[in-house]
Amino acid sequence: MKKQVLFLMAVFVLAVSCVSNAGEAEDLFSQGNRAYVEGKYKTALSCYRQVMETQGISSSLLYNMANAYYHMKDVGNAVLYYERALYLDPGNEDIQANLHMARKDFGLVERESGKWERYFHFFNLNGWTWIASGALTVFSLIFLLRGMSQGAGRNRLIKAMSVVALCLFVVSGTGVALQYEKMDCGIVTAQGASLLVSPFDAASKSGAIKDGKMVKIEKTYKDYLLVEETTGETGWLKKKAVETVVPGGDLG
Repeated sequence: MKKQVLFLMAVFVLAVSCVSNAGEAEDLFSQGNRAYVEGKYKTALSCYRQVMETQGISSSLLYNMANAYYHMKDVGNAVLYYERALYLDPGNEDIQANLHMARKDFGLVERESGKWERYFHFFNLNGWTWIASGALTVFSLIFLLRGMSQGAGRNRLIKAMSVVALCLFVVSGTGVALQYEKMDCGIVTAQGASLLVSPFDAASKSGAIKDGKMVKIEKTYKDYLLVEETTGETGWLKKKAVETVVPGGDLG
């Protein structure tokens, strides 16, 4: 009986703690929003970071952080956080519009996504994974039922359903692959960064790269990353000059 009472007390304390933390996070988020409206962007970012530390991330939180960085003229972090918010909520038109505006205002020219590519970015990695899993499950069940069904009409229906499920699996699999590609992408956040011909401090510069540019990370060597620009140009950058869109692959 005593153990049960102690257990219930522990559960109660934990529940109260969770509610308290959630309330504090909501207050901090509201404080950050008020500071943002008043033009106190550093204060707003400080509040948002505290929310992130206690409650984790959300697309709305990352979006607000991106807006604050944008008004502070911090190009790299503005683009980075818009991209992170968009990764969690790919279909959000506000995030898409602000990201496009930021790139335009800061003179960042990026390759325009094709029509079909935009469709594949409508869901995030989790969304496409769930669709692919569901399509594969349905296809497997239809395949099993096919052997037990009788009648030409029913067989045709089952065959048509299996084709639809298989097509959906292929499409969603492509969506998963494209979202995985995002994990190898980073945003240059350091101002005045230069591409190097080799991963050494004394290496010659092959060109400058503007903060806010998206790059694909090809490989790592010590404190350097081999990156490829959207223009196809490659070079080495110091790790501290780049932040991955999906840090550690744990977003989404």
